[in-house]
Amino acid sequence: MQRYLDPTFSAHSLRASFVTVAKLAGADDSEVMNQTKHKTSTEIRRYTRLDNVRQHNAGHKLGL
Repeated sequence: MQRYLDPTFSAHSLRASFVTVAKLAGADDSEVMNQTKHKTSTEIRRYTRLDNVRQHNAGHKLGL
């Protein structure tokens, strides 16, 4: 992964970003799990950074 992208990226960070964006777009756990091959919703919740996105969202500064 790091050979093709910036060395600061990891497979985990890309997977967590995918899960977070998919959940924000309205995907349910089963749809995400089909793509990521996670086995349980608990695993999906560990990868989801929704709280971080909501707390540190630049859109809030724009009144969104």
